[in-house]
Order: sequence, then structure tokens, then C-alpha cells
Amino acid sequence: MQKFLDLSKQFEGSDFVIDEADLKFDKKLGDGASGTTFLGHFNGQKVAIKVYSAAILKNDFNSVKNELQIMSKMRHKNIVHFKGLYIRKDPPGAALVTSFAERGELGHALYSSRLVRRKGDALRFKIVLGLAEGLKYLHSNDVIHRDIKPANILLDDDNEPMLTDFGFSRFIDHDQNRQMTGETGSYRYMAPEVTSHSRYTEKADTYSFALICNEIFMDERPFEYQISLVVARDVVKKNLRPSQKKIKNDRLKTIIARCWDPNPELRPEWDEVISELKAAQIEIQTRKSKSAISSLFKKKAGSASSSSSGHML
Repeated sequence: MQKFLDLSKQFEGSDFVIDEADLKFDKKLGDGASGTTFLGHFNGQKVAIKVYSAAILKNDFNSVKNELQIMSKMRHKNIVHFKGLYIRKDPPGAALVTSFAERGELGHALYSSRLVRRKGDALRFKIVLGLAEGLKYLHSNDVIHRDIKPANILLDDDNEPMLTDFGFSRFIDHDQNRQMTGETGSYRYMAPEVTSHSRYTEKADTYSFALICNEIFMDERPFEYQISLVVARDVVKKNLRPSQKKIKNDRLKTIIARCWDPNPELRPEWDEVISELKAAQIEIQTRKSKSAISSLFKKKAGSASSSSSGHML
């Protein structure tokens, strides 16, 4: 526990530290790999309180340290808002306090409440554009997330997406001799260079983003009926990618496919991704408007023809 005690000294006296008396714990929201998350209140606001397990603090302290250090520095509307942290020395304990996302995980909005399907393309584009903006901000601040998946994307009460869970995240080391090579993340969303233990960069997040983006517009989980380890192998060896058959806009399909290119260097930068997504959104909206106008004229023409026939009788 010495590393934990050293960290507590690092944050001791900072504005980030929250007194336990100022936190009110309500219902449990769920259990995760690193601890238990509760709904709570802090300064009159709803918050999420992630209480780290004793095992994590003892055996995987680096993930806790990474999350606390990264979250304390990030300020963006598409990243869950850091409120502070609670640290207890005896017995050792720690909790991360963040904003509470009223709509919950993206997976819930996709498959349980069907919110995304009900709201249609307007919400789909809002989510993918917000996610792209959040990742652009992270990468511009030399942070790689390394675990982009629906469970780590939350929606607030205005359906704005927010990235969360930075336990696997790290600051990017630009030293060519110290680049990342180990497997990190979830196999179904993991970039081929990560799965194959090759050196990788923040472009691994771009690949995961493409899988999420495709999932949102397809309304189906990637590789849903396949074994995750087999998927990971085939993504590398056979260039396996999810189906795009339900996506009718070519610009949208192309930018997604470019983001999951097997060569990380060919994956586009975020400014281009955002620009292409916005262009695809305009094309889809324009097509729908033209279709609606065409249908209206057909109805009017049909009505006029019926009226004319009636007079002849």
C-alpha cells in the first residue's frame, strides 16, 4: 500500500480532495473490474462515486493512479466531468467523484431503451460527432484512452456523449524506444496492432471509434455471434471488419472504413473525421428532405387525379 500512501500525499491539500462528510451515498449503480459505483450527491448535485476496491488499490495501483491523474487534468464537454477524489488513509480507500450521466451507458441507449433507434440519425450523428470531439481533445493533450467501447461512453440528460473509465488510459510517450505494445482494452473493439502486440499509438483509439460509429449506424453489436478471441485473430489475419450493409450513405461508410484501416498511419486525423461526418449528415438530411417533398407532390397529384375523375362522372 506504500504507493497508495505516496499518491495520497501527492493530492493532499489540493482543491481536488473531497471530505467524506461532503459526500452523500445513495443507491449502487453497478460493479466493475476496479470497484463499485454509486449514485451520490456533492454540493447539491448528482454525482457518480466510483469506490475503488481494496484489491485494485493493492494489486493494480497503476490503473488507479492513471485514472486519477488523467481525470484531474481533463476539461471537455465530451469527457465525464471530474469533481474530485476522496482519499482515506486508515483503512486505505479511495473514490473518484464525477458528474452523473442521466441516460447511462451507450449500450443501454442502443439495445435496452432503444433510444438511439427511436431518435434516429439526428441522435446518431450527435453521439459520433461528440465522441470524435472528445477523442480529438484527449489526443491533443497526449492522452490515449485504450478502452473505447459502449460501456465507457455515457449520455447526459441532453444525450451528449461523454467518455469515461480512464483506468487503462495513459499519457502518450513520444520516445520511440518506449512505445506501447501490450494488449489493452476489449477484444471486439481492439485495433489489430494492439491484438498482435505490435507497437501502437493513439490511432488505436481511432480504430475503436470506427467500430463504435459503425455499430451506432448499423444498430447491431460488432461480431455479435462470434467468439471474441476468434474475432481478434481474424481482424489481424483476415482483415475482418463488421458489416456495413445497412449504411446507405457512401461518404459515411468510407470515413468509417478509413478509420479502421489495417495500417494505422492511413487512419485520418480527427479534423477530417469530423468534417466528413458532418458532410455525410448533410447529405442524408438533404436526401430525406427531397424524398419527403417528392412524396408530397405524388400525394397531391394523386388527389388531383381522383378529383378530376369524379367530375367526369
